[in-house]
Amino acid sequence: MPRKRRLPDVVSIKIPVYQPPDDVFDVVFESEEAKNMAEEIIEYIKKNGRMGWDEYKELFPPEKHYLYFRVIKRLEALGFISRGAYHTYILSKKFCDRMEHLSKLWLFKIGKVEEIW
Repeated sequence: MPRKRRLPDVVSIKIPVYQPPDDVFDVVFESEEAKNMAEEIIEYIKKNGRMGWDEYKELFPPEKHYLYFRVIKRLEALGFISRGAYHTYILSKKFCDRMEHLSKLWLFKIGKVEEIW
């Protein structure tokens, strides 16, 4: 029996200090190959509405399957995508909600409570 896939508890992202990033995937992924793969996955889901659990086989060659699982796991852990019905992947806005919560915590910390509501 296959074991249940686990998502990491913590995913670290690097936020550039001096220059704002051009793309959100510049912050999330370090390699250009992973960024391109994430773009392809997101575009595929946008075009088709969802992505089945085995549709990666027709999108990527077999030598890239190991990278696919790393990318999809990170996308799901950060909240860019989530699981839909029948083990499909759908787009999610959970990442936006997490970043919004983080910004509200910072506003509360510096005493700008009136800007939160």
